[in-house]
Amino acid sequence: MLSPDDIQQLCERKYPAFLRSVVTGEQFFPMPIRFGRPSTADDWEKLRREISALANGQVGYRIEWTETNTRRWGRQKLPDRVWFESETEFLRAVRKASEVEKFRSNLALARTDCAALEGWLAGNTSRLVEFSAVWPDLLKVCRYFLAHPRPGLYARELPIDVDTKFIERYQSVLRNLLDFLLPEEARTKAERFEERFGLRFDEPSVRFRILDPALKQKLSLPLDDLATPLLQFRRLAWESLKIVIVENKMTFLTLPVLHDTIGIWGGGGAAELLTSVEWLGRCGLFYWGDMDVHGFHILSRLRATFPDTQSLLMGLQTVEGFRRFAVAAKPAPYDDVANLNESELCAYAAVRDAHLLIEQEKIAQAHVETCLRSALSTQ
Repeated sequence: MLSPDDIQQLCERKYPAFLRSVVTGEQFFPMPIRFGRPSTADDWEKLRREISALANGQVGYRIEWTETNTRRWGRQKLPDRVWFESETEFLRAVRKASEVEKFRSNLALARTDCAALEGWLAGNTSRLVEFSAVWPDLLKVCRYFLAHPRPGLYARELPIDVDTKFIERYQSVLRNLLDFLLPEEARTKAERFEERFGLRFDEPSVRFRILDPALKQKLSLPLDDLATPLLQFRRLAWESLKIVIVENKMTFLTLPVLHDTIGIWGGGGAAELLTSVEWLGRCGLFYWGDMDVHGFHILSRLRATFPDTQSLLMGLQTVEGFRRFAVAAKPAPYDDVANLNESELCAYAAVRDAHLLIEQEKIAQAHVETCLRSALSTQ
């Protein structure tokens, strides 16, 4: 038979359902408790202690008793029904009266100030409780984004009466709220909060070099070594150029003069970022990375977006020719090489199986220039 402590724990488990009933208006009381009926097989002293504990429990439940003739114990007064009659009694058991008062207040505020949230509330009562203290400010942010979707400002520039770090601190719950509130055209599938909802942020930069002096003039660029935020790089909309992406900074800086070609430094994850640059698909794209599992993974990822990407110095011939410069590679947590061609797969298997890393900067400059000019001259 359940003890008063057991009943209190049961109430705590039912508390989320109670909160949902507050939102939906469904009847929650009286709430019956399945307390476990006494068994005539039980030891009488044990049963007497359990009945006494149930009767004297100060949890807030009610008990209906019945007198029963038992063959073993004679006529006894036993509990027949246990229940909570009202919300007041139930909240006394879970000790949540003040929390529920605030919950009802915030629920009313949501319905008044942001009625579009109605369909979100019943399924997110735990968030309404967790963020109770800042709920009015969360609603201010929601109302702003409904009125001004994709504002194109930094979070601190938004004219919302909250502190300038508020959105950053509460991104998780705001993402959940805004995903529900905003139409598809007002949000993207980006993981980053700012990108998803059209805010500006400190974007990663793309550094590139113009490898053809004539191309510098053709593109009306004042410099031949530039870095620009990724968003602005996406807007360049160039086409019919040759693009060489390399991982190492020194190999990037020492790329030779190449006709109609731009070199991009892909180190630090920049190569992965380039998959969002749509206009690269209208250019001749080349990738030269380190000869290890990681380098081939990047190549495969690029080719998933840009299927015509060609590799440079990433074949078995390079592995065999420069194996003497290899070092032990760190373990790699991925094995995504679905987009490699047969030659690349052979080179990949060679470095993977031997746990090798042949860094691109260790390949002789003269050999690099010869290979690059040969490969790009046919394009």
